[in-house]
Amino acid sequence: MTLKKKVLCIVLACLIIVVGSGAVYGFSILHGIAGEQLDESELNINDLLDEDVVNIAVFGLDGRDDVDGDRSDTIMIATLNFKTGNIKVTSVMRDLMVKIPESKKNDVSYEKINAAYDYGGAALAVKTLNENFDLNISDYVTVNFDCLVDTVDALGGVDVNIADESILYWTNQYIMDVNDKVKKNDPFLEHTGVQTVTGVQALAFCRNRYSDSDYMRTQRQREVVEQIVQKAFNVDIFTGLNLLSKVYPYVTTSLSLQEMTTYAKAFMALENKTFLDFRVPTDELSFGDMIDEVWYLVPNTLADNAVVLHKFLYDIDTYTPTDQLMKISNNIADRTGGSTGITIDPNAPYQDYTTNSSNENESTEPTPSIDNN
Repeated sequence: MTLKKKVLCIVLACLIIVVGSGAVYGFSILHGIAGEQLDESELNINDLLDEDVVNIAVFGLDGRDDVDGDRSDTIMIATLNFKTGNIKVTSVMRDLMVKIPESKKNDVSYEKINAAYDYGGAALAVKTLNENFDLNISDYVTVNFDCLVDTVDALGGVDVNIADESILYWTNQYIMDVNDKVKKNDPFLEHTGVQTVTGVQALAFCRNRYSDSDYMRTQRQREVVEQIVQKAFNVDIFTGLNLLSKVYPYVTTSLSLQEMTTYAKAFMALENKTFLDFRVPTDELSFGDMIDEVWYLVPNTLADNAVVLHKFLYDIDTYTPTDQLMKISNNIADRTGGSTGITIDPNAPYQDYTTNSSNENESTEPTPSIDNN
């Protein structure tokens, strides 16, 4: 999993610790993360899907003052299946071209999916996911990923490998940026090699994309977060409460306290917990392109990606997209010169279309400035 997928696991770990102990203070904290309650009648929910599979949208916001608007830096779908013990996390690429429904701030548009949160908050972002992928999402969690700093510090730091001078240089550049944002003054790293780092240093290490590539950045993120998750699931109640107190100011959700505790208790009861991850669009069903001087990740086709996603989420053999989704998919094709209709074998296993490690679509994106990373 990537860094921001696993932040969800960190939050879940905190919830489990609190629920398992019955800590009153912990429950008072959970009351404080309630956010916008969504009107399900406005979300274009697909009512024909398996109700035993729960999908929750997860939005990650950068949170820096110098970044315009509230475009979601990360978009995920967390899928809970307590019958199988599987927790699935699907990353929706932020540069994906989709249809964004009309809102008070914008007309119907075809643009990057991360604009939906800026135009209409969590409600419009959830509706956008439902319309473009035939989903039934009715709840969300929004996380400001600056929480990684306090999380790492609360756990006593993590070990990272500064493999070369380029990584050292760019990590230190990002340390300045992170220090400025979170009002800290953590020191620069002084040498290459394996070393224990603070929260600021860890976040800088994870954000660095200039020393090599986005794919290598993902590897660095994995190094950090695998340690965080392992530590978070093994802390005592007092450390867990401290960790939760650090995380909760950065989190809002439409989930009620009852829903959060129900999910956490059910998760605790599972004997075999399995985390699976996926990404849409897949490499095989997308291409990168400059359109009107803006770089997009174009689904080829959106309908194909929805079919593959449904197979992954629901463990089904085939899926037929709705007429609404087919219309959106074909409209994207008309705008981009991509394919129309369904181009894949609807009966092929979803594994045939999983992403590969080279992540070639992302590597073609022009590199932005450090302030907008």
